[in-house]
Amino acid sequence: MKSVIRLVSKLSVITLAISLSFGAYASNEQLKGLTCESKKQAIEKQIDYAKKNNNSHQIQGLEKALRNLNKHCSNDDLEAKYKKEINEKSNKVAERTKELEQAKSKAKDKDNEQKIVKQQTKLADAEKELNEAKSKLSDFYKELGAK
Repeated sequence: MKSVIRLVSKLSVITLAISLSFGAYASNEQLKGLTCESKKQAIEKQIDYAKKNNNSHQIQGLEKALRNLNKHCSNDDLEAKYKKEINEKSNKVAERTKELEQAKSKAKDKDNEQKIVKQQTKLADAEKELNEAKSKLSDFYKELGAK
């Protein structure tokens, strides 16, 4: 009896892990496109691939993702999401700039130099994230214009 319970437990864990990985895989594929249409094409491509490999579990997950995409995706909503991300990243850059200025205004000692370097690194990271968000919005507009 114990061996049956162990076997069922192992199978349950394996099934759960596979299901979660397919869902994550479908989500990652969905993110490759920036517009609703390109997201749809990416999912359809993965469905074709899963069909060629007779992967029924993956097909089911991808078809569910495609139904949800068709039902809920709007380019206007995506545009608003990308703009909101830029706004959030801009605020973060402003906050990091302020923190850097505060670190620079404090007395010049060895500890403060390390804080300045740390704040400069944080600011550079925030600026990089902002540039990536701006690039994403730009690519979104390019995809929209290509249709």
